[in-house]
Amino acid sequence: MRKLLPAFLVALLALPLWGCGAHDNRIERGPNISWDYVEQGREYRDQGRFELARQSYALALSTCRNDADLAIIKRELASVELEIRTMR
Repeated sequence: MRKLLPAFLVALLALPLWGCGAHDNRIERGPNISWDYVEQGREYRDQGRFELARQSYALALSTCRNDADLAIIKRELASVELEIRTMR
């Protein structure tokens, strides 16, 4: 029993470290749906449905994965918000 205890403790302590690397890989495997929301926002914007466009862009922001896409989405969201303020 005493010989198994150190091996068990080492395995128990190494378990959280092994799980951390797997977590990062799982994040990248999921689908990138932010551009679906961007396209939907553009359609709403072209139809003049600016409130719905703003909601779609907000969803795109919440699912965005990289800085380049984030800058594009923020710029388009700002233009839609300007349209909404102008109409009021």
